[in-house]
This record gives sequence, structure tokens and C-alpha cells, in this order.
Amino acid sequence: MQDPFKPNSKIYKILVADDNQSDAEILSQLLRDNGYECILAHNGIDALESGIRHFPDLILLDVDMPGENGYEVARQLKAHKSTRMVPIIMLTALSELGAKLEGLEAGVDDFITKPYRQVELLTRIRSLLRVKSLNDQLDDVENIVFTLARIIEAKDSYTLGHADRVSRYSVLLGKLLKRSEAELEILDKGGVLHDIGKMAIPDSILLKPGSLTREEFDIMKTHPVTGCSICERLRSAQDALPLIRHHHEKLDGSGYPDGLKRDEIPVLVRIVTISDIYDALTTRRSYKDAWTLDKTFSVMYEEVKRGWWDGDILRTWEKFVRSEDFNTMVTRKIHVKTASGH
Repeated sequence: MQDPFKPNSKIYKILVADDNQSDAEILSQLLRDNGYECILAHNGIDALESGIRHFPDLILLDVDMPGENGYEVARQLKAHKSTRMVPIIMLTALSELGAKLEGLEAGVDDFITKPYRQVELLTRIRSLLRVKSLNDQLDDVENIVFTLARIIEAKDSYTLGHADRVSRYSVLLGKLLKRSEAELEILDKGGVLHDIGKMAIPDSILLKPGSLTREEFDIMKTHPVTGCSICERLRSAQDALPLIRHHHEKLDGSGYPDGLKRDEIPVLVRIVTISDIYDALTTRRSYKDAWTLDKTFSVMYEEVKRGWWDGDILRTWEKFVRSEDFNTMVTRKIHVKTASGH
């Protein structure tokens, strides 16, 4: 009989991790009878590997397993990028509050005490799968926005790859400045999305080969606010909103859109700004050839003297760019613990 509580017609994949093979087989048969696909693991290490390899929609995890116990498995699964949003139900014969608190601290979403009632287990599975389905839909929307950010620059062959380079440069610079993993994740997303607001700029302005008129530049200057509006409802982009809105601010207050000054401009924004300008100057555009490093840094340091950019961050970036490690690091995939990944 099909489970009447299943959220939709999708065949959900459930990982059952239990060292008692008899219990695991009985549980997996119950799930299969109710239309679910099952993967079995009989120890903690297998549970970790299966969780990461098979992308389950939900995990049923026994507490007592050889290798790694259920708490440690849950902790590691919730720390991994590909499984951190997968709901975990812990199966336990323990009913003490301490055991449940330890599970919650490890990231467990729900508990079922053995022996369990089948209807209760199926109902809890259905409830968590519904939440995961909604989260997956939100992830799809967010992936569309990240894709749009790349489509915008693809309109102009000269800016193709700009967003990804700014993201990569920003993360590298953040690492050099010893920013936290959480901040590197923000730099990664903010770098990709910083120009998303340009989707609202007419192509006649966005792709214009010559200088913009004052009126055209005023329209161009709306893209940070527009980009912020586009991304403000995306949960994974919340921390990156200041980078999207303020990457054209200047330390002396002459930037846009808000005329922020000095300490009002966060360090992460300053990092993206330096990365953005560096890439714009060192790549060919419709209105100019790519500049040499000497010319690029000469101009950027002149702008530091005017009070526009953070000189300490620029000096850190120049030292790295001129080092032997630069090309190796730029072409190598940078590891960042992203939430959505783009």
C-alpha cells in the first residue's frame, strides 16, 4: 500500500543506517512497501560514505553503530555541503533527555524511540520530506538567480567570466587576509552576484562601446540597488547583500548608491571592490584593451591617494598577484564551504 502521507509523486530516496541487519531489512522493506527507495548502511563509516555518494532525501540513523556512532555521523553529515540540508531521524532505544539533547546538538531533526509504531514513523518521514521538498524548491530559485548573473555578462563577450573571476579573486584575497570560512562563503556568493542588478539595465547602455552620457551613467548607477532588491528574498544571499549594494562605494564618501564613508564600508565590501576593479582593468573591454599589471596598480594606487580604496587590501593583493603562486591558485578550484553552491 502506498503511504497516503507522501508529499508528492516523486520517489524519495531514504538511507537506513543500522548495524542490526535484521532491523535494517525490516525497516527498509516497510519503506519499499510504501513507495520509497532505500539504501542500507550497517556502520557509521558506510553511513557517511553512502550519505555523501547517494544524495538521499532523508536519513534514518541508529545511535549505536560500530566505527562512528550516530551522533558523530549526524554531526559530520550536517557539516558536509551536499548533506547538510538532508533531514535526519535518529532511531534510538534511549528515551533520556540527555541523549536527545546530544542528538539535537549534532543536528538531528527528529527522534523515533524503538520499538516504533509504523504509522508514526511514516508520518514523521512524510513531514520532514515535505520540508525538504520546499527547501529544494527554494534552492532551485536561488540557482536560477546565480545562473542569471552569468547570463547577464554573457551578453558581452568582453565581460564573460567577470562574475566568476571576481568571486574567485575575492575568496583568494579573503584567505590572504585571514577571514573566516563563513566570510569566504559570503565573498564567494557576493562576487558572483555583485552585478546581478545589471539585468535591469538596457542593452543600449550596458553594451555601449563608448563613454556613457551623464543620464546613461545615472541609469547604470541603479544596478547595485536593483541587485539588492533581486536578492533580498534569497536566504543564501542575505549576508552578501551589503556586497551587492555597496561594491561601488568609496572611502571618501563619493561612491554610490549611499555615499558610505570609511568604517561604514565593511571589509568584505572593500575586498569585492578591489577584486572587481582589478578584473575590469586587467581584461579587455569594448572600450579598452587589457591593461598591464604596472598600469593597473599605478592607477589603483592613485585612486587610493584620492581616498577611494583601501590601500592595505590593495597592497596585499598586489603582492600576491606578482608572486609565483598567483596563476596556480587562480586556476585551481578554491575550496569554500558554501551553503548553496553556485
